[in-house]
Amino acid sequence: MPIKLISLCLLAACADTSQQSRDFYLQGMPSYQLSAADVFRLNKAYPELKLTRHLRPLFNQTFYSEGEFKHALNQYLTTEQVAIVYPSLQDKALVAAESVHISVLADDVLRIRFGQTQVQTNELADFKALMQPSTFHVSEDGVTTAKLKAEVDGRTLCVKVSKSNGDAVNELCPNGDNQISLRTVNDYGYQGLGQEFQQPGVIDGRWNGRVRQSGNQMSGFNGGATGNTQFPILYAASSKQSDFALYLNNIYNTRWDFSQETVTIKPVKGERDLLLMVADEQKTLREQYMLLVGKPLVPPRKMFGLWLSEYGFDNWQEMDDKIATLHTNQFPIDGVVMDLQWFGNVQSHDENSHMGTLRWDEENFPQPKQKIAELKQQGVGMMLIEESYVSSGREEHQQMEARSFLAKDPATGKAINTNPTGGGHWWGKGGMIDWSNPEAGQFWHEWKRQPLIDMGIIGHWTDLGEPEMYNSKGVYYQDKSHDDIHNLYNYDWLKSIYLGYQQGHNTQRPFMMSRSGAPGMQKFGAVMWSADIGSNLTSLAVHAGQQTNMMLSGMDYYGSDIGGFHRGGLGVAPDEVPHVLNETYTQWFAYSSMFDVPVRPHTENLCNCKETAPDRVGDLASNRDNIELRYELIPYLYSLAHRAHQYGEAVFSSAAYQFPNDENSANATAEKMVGESLLSSAVAKLGAKETALYLPKAHWFDYRTGEDLGLSSGESKSFALYQQGQYRLPLLAAEGAIIPFAPKEHGVSSQVPTQLGVKIFGQQDASFTLFEDDGVSQAYLTGEIRRTELSVKVQPKQVQLHIRTQGDYTGAPEKRSMRILWALDSKEVQAVQLNGQPLDSWKRVGHWLEIDTPELATAQEHLVTVL
Repeated sequence: MPIKLISLCLLAACADTSQQSRDFYLQGMPSYQLSAADVFRLNKAYPELKLTRHLRPLFNQTFYSEGEFKHALNQYLTTEQVAIVYPSLQDKALVAAESVHISVLADDVLRIRFGQTQVQTNELADFKALMQPSTFHVSEDGVTTAKLKAEVDGRTLCVKVSKSNGDAVNELCPNGDNQISLRTVNDYGYQGLGQEFQQPGVIDGRWNGRVRQSGNQMSGFNGGATGNTQFPILYAASSKQSDFALYLNNIYNTRWDFSQETVTIKPVKGERDLLLMVADEQKTLREQYMLLVGKPLVPPRKMFGLWLSEYGFDNWQEMDDKIATLHTNQFPIDGVVMDLQWFGNVQSHDENSHMGTLRWDEENFPQPKQKIAELKQQGVGMMLIEESYVSSGREEHQQMEARSFLAKDPATGKAINTNPTGGGHWWGKGGMIDWSNPEAGQFWHEWKRQPLIDMGIIGHWTDLGEPEMYNSKGVYYQDKSHDDIHNLYNYDWLKSIYLGYQQGHNTQRPFMMSRSGAPGMQKFGAVMWSADIGSNLTSLAVHAGQQTNMMLSGMDYYGSDIGGFHRGGLGVAPDEVPHVLNETYTQWFAYSSMFDVPVRPHTENLCNCKETAPDRVGDLASNRDNIELRYELIPYLYSLAHRAHQYGEAVFSSAAYQFPNDENSANATAEKMVGESLLSSAVAKLGAKETALYLPKAHWFDYRTGEDLGLSSGESKSFALYQQGQYRLPLLAAEGAIIPFAPKEHGVSSQVPTQLGVKIFGQQDASFTLFEDDGVSQAYLTGEIRRTELSVKVQPKQVQLHIRTQGDYTGAPEKRSMRILWALDSKEVQAVQLNGQPLDSWKRVGHWLEIDTPELATAQEHLVTVL
């Protein structure tokens, strides 16, 4: 008989539910299951019995007693044949007894564990961050909470989960061979699970019908190489019933198979340990997930601007020339990203390669501290690349090996060569830092990274961190194998940088741009990009779909190598390259200016024969227009970044995420929201001249012009992609949107604007809080934030904008004027008042009511009334 261990608790009877057992446990019995492979092998011993043909109907069926198994065999074999093969079949078909353990973590969260594997402590998810359940009941066949009911089948150990009203959610079953099966009675769209590029040209990133083979690596794709990054958080979304999410608490590579009606989840090893979260909307599920793994830090304000990058600048002169023409062509720029040339480049298969030195090549980059200071005066920051590999002929290798801070050879205890054959790599020849050892990270930070921070570096580009190259025989801290650390390798690296900032008492906020990672990396100040993507729009399309998956996986800031890293990926005849490259870059730059953080053109340019700066490739006027729009929106984006940090809200989401009850939005997979108020779309197709935008049920306005587009009942509308010859993506604002912006007339900059701009759309009671801080330091974590609440109140004969400011930070403006652009086509304006007094500085400009105020004291409340 199955063994049941239960405990019962009702809120009425238990003073403190946190002190009561919230667990259900059921030990099952051994079962039997025939696989095609086992029968095929046995068939070789008894060819005359034709076992494969006769027993095929039994393949992968589960029998829960020996009697059932024998009975099934007797249906397809004679009694004599069963007697001959049964001893061998029994041995192969026997499946060890399963068990199921259910823990109540919250009213709408259950932890479900299958099997006997002892659960390891996993730092990626903090289960204690969830709210305690208000009430629960553990019975003989499962658990019940205020919102959920989980019933366990005593034979199969399947867990059937339903809502308290009886609506089915799903069924989770142990499936032998360390698998879990997931069944639902409803149609769901499956999303999340990190990133994997699969189908060129397809923006729809849902996993339905696909197999997601996860585990951190960079994989060849469509003329380039893109990231496969494991974030084991699955979302199931539908406009017709409650959504759910599954978090697999397992660090090993996992196969998620959505190709059949029953979904199967199979980690290569480790626990079958699931968190099931149920809610009416994806938004609630994601916010709960962010509680578990950690919310993002606020990036430095400059990271929302344009960063110039290539592989790579050979000297200061090359970099300066490209910055100079950007200025000449009136492009804003906030930073430069330095590839591995900054530390002297690398030498293939050479143990004396500069890889791992992290010391400036002062022959090509003289006086770096002075240069960084000069760039800072120009408003240009600097981010440096670093890798985890160290050439064995270098002092750095000797120092790290002496401290056991490199991956070790189990035979010698010395640093192991990352190349299993004993040779080298494109970057040199040597070992790999063991980031799983906290002391290694601390030592390296203090020795190598802190001097660069002191020099003025404001960002760290962690490359090759999957890790791309490794020796599978390596042994790591506390005798871990490579499998044990692989999918945490980049996470531990990022964590070491974050801890280095804290231990070094740096006031500067940490920022890392990473090619790989794991759930929760955002709490260290890390963002991700999609790796060495090919230069083609069919790859950009997939990137746009993976952005939604990465957002759901917790990554608000996800970027790309704008224009593509591998120009060979264009895949066109030589005479077509200029035209195709220009159109590809122009479309890509527009997409990234809308949705990427940072906006970062990048390409392989070792030949010094390619261009990546937006004034040198693509349509210059379009590129400038699109980057100016990004800078205009930085006050809004930066406020969203604070909300992401405080509340776990998404910065860039799908339209379906914000309109969960709109069935058509779920299929409009190219459409994205910026915050809750702005709607745009990814476009990635050569020759595209217009795009159809599905408008969810709302009243919409054109963000740029203020034109009232009317109330949508859920229909599509076509938008031209070229306006006066310039390429731009559509951008719409929902009625009630209040969008703080930076007026262009006062210069295009990422800094807090000297004049505050506000765009308001329509007549609807609404509010939005503008967040501002110094944009550089960690002081916002201790409350140095200015919050300006902008609230609209609609009355019968007037509409009002109320401005109220709270909080402060070092350097905050004490006074500033305002420019208000109010889309009010539907209202005939008679007069405007400021704080009850007539204001003459207003006029109608196109679809806008344009209001300019004098300088206003930020410490006081202000009221703008439109009569």
